[in-house]
Amino acid sequence: MFRSVLVIFLVPLCLAIPLDTSGGEGKIWAVLVAGAKEYYNYAMQADICHAYQIFHRHGIPNSNIIVMMYDDIAYNPNNPRQGVIINQPNGPNLYPGVIKDYTKEEVTPENFINILTGNKKAMEGKGSGKVLESGPNDHVLVYFSDHGSSGLIAFPESVLYADQLIKALKTMHKKKMYKKLVFYLDTCESGSMFSKILPKNINIFATTSADATHLAYNTYCDVPGMDTCLAGEYGAAWMEDIDHEDHIKKGLRTETLKKQFQKVSNRMKESRPCEYGELSLGVDHVTDFLGGAKGSGDLAEDTPTVHSTVSISKRDVLLEMLNRQVDAAVNKEDKERLEKKRLHLINGRKEIDNLFSKILTQASRSVVDDKNVLENTHQPLNLEMMPCYRTLVDNFNQNCVNINKNLYTLSHLHKLANLCVLEYSTSDMIQVFSKECKDQHRALVNIN
Repeated sequence: MFRSVLVIFLVPLCLAIPLDTSGGEGKIWAVLVAGAKEYYNYAMQADICHAYQIFHRHGIPNSNIIVMMYDDIAYNPNNPRQGVIINQPNGPNLYPGVIKDYTKEEVTPENFINILTGNKKAMEGKGSGKVLESGPNDHVLVYFSDHGSSGLIAFPESVLYADQLIKALKTMHKKKMYKKLVFYLDTCESGSMFSKILPKNINIFATTSADATHLAYNTYCDVPGMDTCLAGEYGAAWMEDIDHEDHIKKGLRTETLKKQFQKVSNRMKESRPCEYGELSLGVDHVTDFLGGAKGSGDLAEDTPTVHSTVSISKRDVLLEMLNRQVDAAVNKEDKERLEKKRLHLINGRKEIDNLFSKILTQASRSVVDDKNVLENTHQPLNLEMMPCYRTLVDNFNQNCVNINKNLYTLSHLHKLANLCVLEYSTSDMIQVFSKECKDQHRALVNIN
């Protein structure tokens, strides 16, 4: 039997049979990660805080929960409710009590991988130093909420590629760090991190907020005074399902991962959730990965589900909020200042569009209609193509545009993936970058 011990924070679509805390061998571990910073990315850190409170309420000790979040939202000058983070309109304050094992510059792909693979030595002197110390009888749940693109997910200052994540998961399996693992990933194009590359024989059940080619969306973007979105559409769906089922007798005790995934999918207005890996784990119950015990009721009130009328793609939140602020501004100076910021963002996006058009024109001039294929398709990546893709993205990031400081660039990265799938020479493409980018890197940073 399982007893609550460690939960890897991840989208709680991982449901399982209630854990027996009476002293069995198995433990639960959770790893919860928000990969974004800045106030317009409020939703990602709010999702993680909500998830932490759910695991805490279910009796998972802090020793078994690992949280990574930049922690610049609760007391951000733009937050009208200082010290408060909510995940739905009129919802409870989720910030108090949240453990923050790794914050600010510690929220990196390297640290995330070291945590997953139990590399305690590598984490010495960093944050809490906690890593997964799970074993062959344990259940692990991982929840990641942020931005993403073809074959990668973003962290505050860098990115993690699909092959790096898959390698870490294979290492965990080889080291027998879990019996079953559930991974919930909420980013744009999140399916590309698992589609056709996640093995089906390593006992991992993964769900994503989008398939390999489509955007993920935020919700509760229309709360007066907040000027941001409060939650990921996918995260709100699965976590509000948990909150609700906690108040139904035997609710979570009978709900399977598959059943919850279906309920969440039915609720989505814009996002396109998908499942990958060992789908047979869908018959397990939510509580197998969440813990069976409910706490004393803190933050456990049955808040009614609020269906937002406004959902915005994760990449467009800042632009949409600027549009609203410009429209709402009464003071002439404020309106001009906001309009200038909005136009800077829009013009920066146009420059990115033009830059990629030039790059693809230069790359495909000798191939009839090749530019159309490169621009307008999403060729599926596999692990063999990832070294090429990583080389192109890293070089573009260094010599053209910093993609972490201009997230709109993420909408074009599938074109670099297409170059690799169509077997373009990486060295030739790097020469094209050198020719076309020139001073673009300096001109296009910091426009988010």
